Amino acid sequence: MIVDEPIIRSMLDCDLYKTNMASVVFHDFPNAIVTYKFILRSKVDFPANFAAELEYQIGLLSKLQMTDAEATWFKAKVPYHRPTYIEWFRGYRMDPNEVTVKQTGGKLEIIIKGYWYRVIFWEVKLMAIISELYFRLTGQPANGDWKMRIYEKAKKLSDSGSHWIDFGSRRRHSYEIQDMVVQIMEGFQGFLGTSNPHLAMKYGVSPHGTYAHECIMAMSALYGARIADKMWRKHWSEHFKGNVGVALTDTFTSEVFWRDFDTYDARLFDGCRQDSGDEYEWGNRALAQYKKLGILASNKRMVFSNNLNTDKYISIDRYFRQFAQPCGGIGTHFTNDVNVVPLNMVIKLTTADFGHGPIDVVKLSDDVGKHTGNPEAIAQVKFELKLS
Repeated sequence: MIVDEPIIRSMLDCDLYKTNMASVVFHDFPNAIVTYKFILRSKVDFPANFAAELEYQIGLLSKLQMTDAEATWFKAKVPYHRPTYIEWFRGYRMDPNEVTVKQTGGKLEIIIKGYWYRVIFWEVKLMAIISELYFRLTGQPANGDWKMRIYEKAKKLSDSGSHWIDFGSRRRHSYEIQDMVVQIMEGFQGFLGTSNPHLAMKYGVSPHGTYAHECIMAMSALYGARIADKMWRKHWSEHFKGNVGVALTDTFTSEVFWRDFDTYDARLFDGCRQDSGDEYEWGNRALAQYKKLGILASNKRMVFSNNLNTDKYISIDRYFRQFAQPCGGIGTHFTNDVNVVPLNMVIKLTTADFGHGPIDVVKLSDDVGKHTGNPEAIAQVKFELKLS
């Protein structure tokens, strides 16, 4: 192997939203079986030996297990988790048999399949490995004054009075870069923490994370697309009793989300997260929804996480802070701004089986051209939801 040391060295080197989602799945849907698929939007080829290197790293992941120190930290800093889940997670091991990797020329195919409560952890770790491996094997090290740029971004955000979180685990250039991001930003007013629990523990900052599109996508296989989002919010809020209450709006477009985000949801959830589409259009629509429901927006969180950079987020923050409590979840701009072109990739849920066979699931983005899933299934869900 060219890269023989493990790229991922901690079970907690992931994103907190994975452990949070997994807790709900572990308790509410223990028999659900799902499939994920790797999707590369970048027009690049992987090196000839990439699949073998990736499979080697996947094998090394099977040796990871939460340490006693990590378990103690997790219980203290993520106190809303149930003891049953923490006990199970403490002994969890990743199974490489759940992942199939194939390479044809420069094209890479990755399929993940298994019990949802187990395989939910592969996405973030795999993407971090794929990104770091790609830049190592293609000879693209971090170049230039990238450390100084991290400092300058943090200072600029802090001086502007903004609040932000590191969301950079999945598409980071390397572990070293994200480690430096958190190390530097920890000293700046306005830095709220990181989505990466391992780095949160290492640097004594807060871990952050709610849930992702895959949850609502899976619910569509169980309840139907029309009430999938509403039913996931029900499972989530009942499980966490009001904790980690930020709702994601764009699984089946924000247009559909706002139709069903009623007074109950708006009072129960602390705020909402925007992950595609136009930030100003989305934010003003959110404010209009709170006004319509007779709820003050001034204590509601508005989390923006759609391909942000420093200047873009500062402008968004300055506009919306007069109405609500904005926060920026910034990823690749922090952890892969090192004079290379980051990989544009995702790993998305494709099927979910709740006991009656696998059903195709889809995501309908607020960004044109970013829907994912089987074209026939996309057409069916759009018809169900009365979307053009």
